[in-house]
Amino acid sequence: MDAERTLQRVIESDYRMAALETSDTERVLGLFKRLALTTGRATYHWQSESGLYRIGAEHILIPRTRTPDDLLSYVQAARHYGVYVIEGFDNPLGRASIQRQLHKIVNKDDDVHRLVLFMGDRIRVPDGLRPYTTVLRQTGGAAASSAGKRQAS
Repeated sequence: MDAERTLQRVIESDYRMAALETSDTERVLGLFKRLALTTGRATYHWQSESGLYRIGAEHILIPRTRTPDDLLSYVQAARHYGVYVIEGFDNPLGRASIQRQLHKIVNKDDDVHRLVLFMGDRIRVPDGLRPYTTVLRQTGGAAASSAGKRQAS
């Protein structure tokens, strides 16, 4: 299965968290941009240097989303559909406060589809979040996945 179809399946699934291991982040961001433009779905990208922006409107940064805590607060409070591609989050992901915020996002019981997708060379998903995270590994043009639970019980 090709990478774009795999990403689309994860986006359309009930997963609220995913980890995409890739050494070609620019290519993957290109795939997300194409998906965002063809589907009209709100897809965002976050890096610590810049904060959060909507893919396709890169010149408009979303206020108060530069720190990991602010980013996750924004995601949790969002009242609309969103795929959040988060890059360079290894250090924050190890913090207990960040893990608590991610648990709140996974357990949030509303009708808003949110997908928090961590992207990088190697994503170290903490033990407490593994059951709720699907892991994708991109090699060449393909992406393979291994799945955890779709959302917390």
